[in-house]
Amino acid sequence: MICRAAILSASLLAACAFSAEFQVKTLDGQTVQGEYLGTEKEVVKLRSKYGVVQIPSRDIASLVRLNADGKRADGGDKDRGDPQARAEKPLFPEPRKPDIPFLVAARSERFTVPEPDKNERQELFRLVRNFADSNDTSRRKIIRSLQDYGRMAYPFIAASYTEPFDIQVRVDLMQALVVPNSPFAASILYEAHRDAERALTRVITAPPQLPPDYLTRRDREQPVDPVDGIRLAAQNVLRLEGYASVAGGPFNALFLLEVYRERYGAEKVEPLLIDLSRDRTRLANTAGDLKSSKSVWTLEDRRQLIEALIPLLFSDNGDLQILPRDLLKKLLPSGAPKWEASEEEWARWWKGVKL
Repeated sequence: MICRAAILSASLLAACAFSAEFQVKTLDGQTVQGEYLGTEKEVVKLRSKYGVVQIPSRDIASLVRLNADGKRADGGDKDRGDPQARAEKPLFPEPRKPDIPFLVAARSERFTVPEPDKNERQELFRLVRNFADSNDTSRRKIIRSLQDYGRMAYPFIAASYTEPFDIQVRVDLMQALVVPNSPFAASILYEAHRDAERALTRVITAPPQLPPDYLTRRDREQPVDPVDGIRLAAQNVLRLEGYASVAGGPFNALFLLEVYRERYGAEKVEPLLIDLSRDRTRLANTAGDLKSSKSVWTLEDRRQLIEALIPLLFSDNGDLQILPRDLLKKLLPSGAPKWEASEEEWARWWKGVKL
């Protein structure tokens, strides 16, 4: 705390040669503006129009130097090394995009799976190979058999039907991963979802097809609607998100959070993908195994997700403000501020939280 006071004091004194007017924002949301008088015993003194104000340095969220005209001073490249510029950083910095495959690979090393023997490898290869040409009844049996193998089947599922023209079969095969408390399925679902989104983009941007030279009776009675292709491609994307929601765990939560943050933060998105109520519910369902004895959730997983979710509460986008609330209800400890509380109040509360 002494170090923080020293930094604030040094920053203010250094800036007094240019302007003695400062604006201070406190953690409880108050704003005070006035002439800097000095710092003593971790207390910053300002002379405002209402008199001398004393503010403990621990309660200061940001310091902003003002120009002579009362406007905020330019905080460009010249302030990068200034402690004052560092004090103005967001209370909840924007989280980096997670590397889902890397996170899954790093954690899964702690939960080893036996290597399949020769007979098991042959059986697993046969199951995924026959899936594409099987009828619905046989496909359901194959799905159940793959689920019985658990994570032993994951490499075979991940390596199958990866060509763009096989996307429909690949999405259907992903049903084998729809088992609650299956967090390590996230990397496979992530890759499949990425390819499904690419397939959707191709369908949307594809030029219209020329009509055939000859129309059969079926073509005349049931003409092909280009929208059907878009609808099917969008359905594949949404199915994979539903699978991730059921599989659950921290990695599927991070995966879906990144998908939804981009979706509802974008200026233009396919309308068939938009349903905030559905998506916030799916995101929250990933924490369904949070208290399970077989759960892989750690305190660091909770902290990482909470720190990625809280900034959305203060977004300028109304949908992004609502998106994280259901999941936060499951992750946050008791005593959290109300949704309408200021960012400063959330920051002050979170700073004192021990998970």
